[in-house]
Amino acid sequence: MLGIGTLMIKSGGMSKGVSSSLGKYLGWVPLSPNQITVFAVLAALLGAALFYLGNYWYGFAAFILAFALDAVDGAVARARGETSKLGGFLDGVSDRLVEFFLLLSLLFVPLGMPWVTDSFWIIVVLFFGTCMTSFVKAYANYQGVLTKEGADRMPGLLERGERGALLMVFVFLVLYGFAYAWVLFALIALLSVLTFLQRVVFVVK
Repeated sequence: MLGIGTLMIKSGGMSKGVSSSLGKYLGWVPLSPNQITVFAVLAALLGAALFYLGNYWYGFAAFILAFALDAVDGAVARARGETSKLGGFLDGVSDRLVEFFLLLSLLFVPLGMPWVTDSFWIIVVLFFGTCMTSFVKAYANYQGVLTKEGADRMPGLLERGERGALLMVFVFLVLYGFAYAWVLFALIALLSVLTFLQRVVFVVK
């Protein structure tokens, strides 16, 4: 039987495969990969503004667009042979900004957590997990502890693609009024922190 770590690694590979396939099909889009990256951030910023104004469903649609664009910019670059170090840098920055704007938006929505009087702190925990998970991978490569290939093979209980998809499912459930949506949110936060710890252990070993 496959262990949970193996299943999560396969799941991360699956999400990358889907992204690559989309990149091939979207190669005709008259935008450069870097422009797609910028539009992803702008869509997320629009989503946060709409949440602040109380237009939750429109904001949700904007975030769906933001995550979709953020998922294909690198794939489009690879499909066209237009990859660059600057593009990789912008893509990484975009990843963090899109997630930041989404988590910021959650401050404007009642999350319905019966055991938390202020959802701010669990949002902080989730943001810590999302940022530190990526930081460990990038910094291990920067310090020469792992090669780029080794860093790319780094395991993770919850990869960014799956985390983004689960967050969007959570937001949908919250807006739909599902009373136990907070359980999924707590699980995402827990798995994000565990992924950070898992990667630290992996690097140390």
